[in-house]
Amino acid sequence: MKTEKTNPFLISAGGYFKRNLGTIIGLLLLCLIAAISTDKFLTGSNLLNLLKSNAVNAIICCGMLMAILMGQIDISVGSTVGLSGVIGAYMVTNMEMPVWITVVCCILIGCLIGLINGIAVSYFNIPAFVATLATMSIGRGFTQIISGGVSIRIRNDAYTILGTKTFGGVSVIVLYAAVALLVTWLLLNKTRFGYYIYAIGGNRLAAKYSGVNEKLFNMLPYVYIGALCGIGGLIWSARLGSAAATLGTGFEMDAIAAVVIGGTSMSGGIGTVGGTFIGILIIGVLNNGLNLMGINSFWQDVFKGIIILVAVIIDVLRKSKARAD
Repeated sequence: MKTEKTNPFLISAGGYFKRNLGTIIGLLLLCLIAAISTDKFLTGSNLLNLLKSNAVNAIICCGMLMAILMGQIDISVGSTVGLSGVIGAYMVTNMEMPVWITVVCCILIGCLIGLINGIAVSYFNIPAFVATLATMSIGRGFTQIISGGVSIRIRNDAYTILGTKTFGGVSVIVLYAAVALLVTWLLLNKTRFGYYIYAIGGNRLAAKYSGVNEKLFNMLPYVYIGALCGIGGLIWSARLGSAAATLGTGFEMDAIAAVVIGGTSMSGGIGTVGGTFIGILIIGVLNNGLNLMGINSFWQDVFKGIIILVAVIIDVLRKSKARAD
């Protein structure tokens, strides 16, 4: 019988299914509970809305996955989304800038924040939580300053169509999310860049001694995260037709929750785009189901916090068992 060779830094198909079996079952149970609790859940319009509502989170998760794969984190994603969205709205509304220039600027703003995070973490050895906490505060402050603390109404149809156009009933932002997931999968599974990310997360010192430019490849994912957040802020403000000072608030919670629920180890080195997608759907179904059942939205944060805690505990227990074996 032919034995399939496996990459030590990637999860095989069988291992992937085994690792994510619990989350797949959890997703199915959530869908079942939501379907039983309200007859609106399984309607076509609601399912399309569920995908649309979680499209930006899916885009952000593609970046958050890379950070956590390296055993790090980025809690500035929400404020980066907010800042990019507000800058986009301000440029097309108050400055009457061409849409293409606005799009480029939004993405570059995200890249700049990601670059600052990456340099701080990689070259100045600042803990990722501290570095991204600082840029989160800076980003949120600039968001308040630029917006003046109020919502900026967008009246440029060429801009808003970036988030409102549909193809066959499917929102364009769902297609953006699908592209982001595909590109991230290709980067992690088909390129040397992805191999290095898994290597750094699995054993940073070993990766360094193997010739990996650890500082560079520790920085680049943060730039990628920033670019995705810039795109997320752009399309979210376009979809809403406005950008408020609170845009992006709490997005980091959903992104972290989805990635961790999807089986990515907080200590790094283990995780997949497929698992993250399942985590995104779980968070989406949870939010959507609670809203349809008329449950206070504040409970969503409680449930997400509990789910994250349970997922991390399971990961720690799994690693402890593996070491014992």
